[in-house]
Amino acid sequence: MRLTLLSTRLSATARAAAALGVVVTATATATLGAPALAAQETLPAETAITASATRTVTLVTGDQVMVTTTESGQPRVLAVNPAGSGAFLSFQDASGDRYVIPAAAQPYVGRQLDLSLFDVTALAEDASTSDRVPVTVSFARGATPSTPTGLTLTSTSGSSAHGASARGYTTATSGRKLARLLKRRIAADVRAGRKAGSTPLFAGVTSVGRTGATAASTAATNGVDTPAISGTADYKLNILQITAEDRSGAGANGLVLVTNTDDAAKMSVVLPMDDGIEKVAVPTGHYSVVAPVLDFDASGDVTAQSLVTLTDLSVTGPTTTDLDARTATAQVAATTPRTATADYVAATWARADATGRSIGSSPTASAVSIDATPVYVNPQPAAEVGKVAYYAQWSGHGTDTAHPYRYDLSGHVSDQVAADQRITVTGKQLATVRERYARDPAASPDGIITSGELDPALPVAMSAVVTQTMPARVTDYLSGNNGGVWIQQSFPGTSLAFTSGDLTLTAGRTYTQDWARGPIGLGLGQYTTGPFGGSDCSACLADGNLLVFLTETDSEPDHNGGSSVYDEQPRAYRAQLYRDGTLLDDEPNNPAVYVDGQTAPDARYRMVADQDSSGDTTLSQSTTAHTELTFGLPSATDTDSLLPDRFTCEGESASTPCMVLPLLTARFDLAADDQNTSHRTTQSMGLDIGHVTFDGAGSRAAITSAAVQVSFDDGQTWQHTVLHGSKGHYQVRWTNPDSARGTSPAIRVTAADADGNALTETITHAYTVAATTS
Repeated sequence: MRLTLLSTRLSATARAAAALGVVVTATATATLGAPALAAQETLPAETAITASATRTVTLVTGDQVMVTTTESGQPRVLAVNPAGSGAFLSFQDASGDRYVIPAAAQPYVGRQLDLSLFDVTALAEDASTSDRVPVTVSFARGATPSTPTGLTLTSTSGSSAHGASARGYTTATSGRKLARLLKRRIAADVRAGRKAGSTPLFAGVTSVGRTGATAASTAATNGVDTPAISGTADYKLNILQITAEDRSGAGANGLVLVTNTDDAAKMSVVLPMDDGIEKVAVPTGHYSVVAPVLDFDASGDVTAQSLVTLTDLSVTGPTTTDLDARTATAQVAATTPRTATADYVAATWARADATGRSIGSSPTASAVSIDATPVYVNPQPAAEVGKVAYYAQWSGHGTDTAHPYRYDLSGHVSDQVAADQRITVTGKQLATVRERYARDPAASPDGIITSGELDPALPVAMSAVVTQTMPARVTDYLSGNNGGVWIQQSFPGTSLAFTSGDLTLTAGRTYTQDWARGPIGLGLGQYTTGPFGGSDCSACLADGNLLVFLTETDSEPDHNGGSSVYDEQPRAYRAQLYRDGTLLDDEPNNPAVYVDGQTAPDARYRMVADQDSSGDTTLSQSTTAHTELTFGLPSATDTDSLLPDRFTCEGESASTPCMVLPLLTARFDLAADDQNTSHRTTQSMGLDIGHVTFDGAGSRAAITSAAVQVSFDDGQTWQHTVLHGSKGHYQVRWTNPDSARGTSPAIRVTAADADGNALTETITHAYTVAATTS
């Protein structure tokens, strides 16, 4: 099980009653029973829930990709659960669309596999692609339509004589069959001495594309591609011939990104290299070209990735240029204070044009390895026209198994590609994070952890992702070469995922962070980002538009939790919103509610939300969570609740700013081991009650009461606990009776503030009492 993080940019905030990123996925969601709304209360379709722009989509190869955005709409974090090799290529064109291409698919992209299948930006805008990809298959004239490996066909049209076509889909499971076929085809080609991808993938098939994708705007005449170019009639077109060789000197099948550096909007296009050659008609001007070139062995595995770039190329007539992987002599590597072995390597190159286009929206190419495949680059100078932003990443694990440690490093963003690609760090240049990874006793010990540095100067946000046995205590050393702001994730087993907020780390300082430490609740927190690293406010009001979006919570106040991209277990959600006792919104399959027209200052609201994973065989704790939030609307004069500018919400304008809703939050600090199991008869727990905040913005109403109850009989009866503290910070004590040994009690917390806002949160199987206690 492997995962890698890249990045992408989505369009406007996703409106989804379908998959809400890692929180709700279509394949892993059931429906909690919900009565039909009264006709007068039914909300129109255009007021569907506005949730985080985080989405999980499926590629035709079975790889699953998680995408999200920054507050400015720039690339943020994208997770790839690979079906095959741990090597990936990624492109971003001038339109901002991001493509993620598994290495084994690259030789066939632009030939039998259309590039649209790997456009994760477009896929993320289609709610159906969380678990399947709609495909259209075109057959050669005379070929009888048949079902290609990994696809399911649902309809056919046309005749064999004129070239039939068919529609269907692929899923994460069936797509893995295609991934295995790709590897077999490449292996056979290499063993036979042919270029990887020479053997047709499917007999009788001319192309497989994503249904509904815009037709390619590149026409071919006499072997020369002519992309659609703005104002082509005003330009003289020249033939640019590009050749590419792998590290053995053989011509390479693959892809090349060609960008006009005078104005990328004029032309920025990803084109297929066929037998190591591509010919394209381009206007006179200045260009850059980049090709990730792959080497394969006789088993179909990637042995090296070479990101070959040419920063400046002047085209005034017929022009030939060569991208030779043998010139990529600089290997991305690292020198660390303690011995470490690489488990993630990446190189990213972005090319801004002369118009002042930002790096974040510029054409980009990346080579990524999460299986120790070496990554090489060729030295290149600073740009003569426009500018370059290049950076490398390296992560590795230590050799001390008794006291595990790792390094997550980013090189400085540079305007050139240096001949020395070794990231060298000293202990004084690193921040230390002591990570505590907990997990459910029923979950698999095979987990995943991620770390990625974020900075506006980075062309894309990428995170190193590695396997990690859990539970575990790991010391993570992180660099600060690009601002020292990091985002991290933990996937404890296959069902849950937790994402941190933005972590600002200072070199020389030590931090601690707990992951999946229970009880796992359903609620809100104190955030430095929107849900899962996005920019959307998940508890806001603007111009009468009210949104509340709950996530699973652990002991860290800035964590968001939910279903993992791996989750195939049943999980149910439901959320309802009442105003003065009248039901306004009822959302099955969602932990979120959304309504508009909410302007009455004296109205009282109650949100009721449920999460049920009791059918998940990989979870034995926190199997259900029931949360009730009672609240009013914030006053327009409450400046403490004004949402900071870097966040967004529905209905926001200069005259109708976003206001953070005064919703209460609860965080637990249970005295238990790293499997959330208590070994004590006298049980203690820290409890923090607060309000949801975004960069500190939110209600300042005083917390006036809190109480905790415990049930040892599945909620039939409840026992009071002893609680000490004030102003939202409490210590709680109770007794785990002998009869509770080997069981998992329930916990219920209630709280209120001075403005009458209230919280009730009930968690079943909240923790486990060990078979023996003291």
